[in-house]
Amino acid sequence: MIFGAGERVSRERIGRACLIPQREGSDEREPVTAFSVNKLRTAADLVIAADGGMDWIREEVPELKPDIFIGDMDSVRSGDDRGAEGTMTVVRLPVEKDDTDMGAAVALGLKRGYKTFYLYGGTGGRWDHTIANLQLLKHIAKNGGTGFLIGPKLTATVVYADEDGADTVVIRGGDPSMGINGRPFSLFGMGTAEGVTIRDAKYETTDVTLNDDYALGVSNETTGLCTVIRFAKGTLLIIGEFLPCDIAFDNLF
Repeated sequence: MIFGAGERVSRERIGRACLIPQREGSDEREPVTAFSVNKLRTAADLVIAADGGMDWIREEVPELKPDIFIGDMDSVRSGDDRGAEGTMTVVRLPVEKDDTDMGAAVALGLKRGYKTFYLYGGTGGRWDHTIANLQLLKHIAKNGGTGFLIGPKLTATVVYADEDGADTVVIRGGDPSMGINGRPFSLFGMGTAEGVTIRDAKYETTDVTLNDDYALGVSNETTGLCTVIRFAKGTLLIIGEFLPCDIAFDNLF
């Protein structure tokens, strides 16, 4: 989990976004239904505060002790003088740089072998940083991982399929018992996404190409229990009213 200096989300949304082991020794995962630090992470998980994200953790989720504090310290109000919290490592970056603190945090996670990234505080504020974080999702996907950019209402993720074969994405549908009849989502090509097929959605299609110069896949909605998306090659950006626990991939877990 990486916390940035952008829009904050509720404690409940942080908890619901996370997945925890279903039982000891099992690879199966299930969503956390409420904020509980004991359920939010395991010993193998890594929590990174990216600059101003440290203020967010200290002020609103102090139970979630970060393992690493990284940044140029230009947006954190409390400074790094409290860097001795527990065993937290402080990584100070130069202010003059052509990268973002979130990007440096993702690079650190990838270097340590992590494959699933939850990016919080990466939307709102500066448009250039939000776009940079969407590109980070593609970078994570092309490096064999899965990233989620989680905002107050929407979540974005990117799926990459190379020449070796197609990829499949399943989005959980609505739940009438909770007043959710359909779950809004949009698809975009980042570059191109070829051979896109959508089933069990308001707008279905077969074998189309989504390019990054026209929003052909915008404003769709799930129908029934789930929507299935397949595509043959390229990079697909998915944005919608879902959380990581509402979406599954060929390569996840």
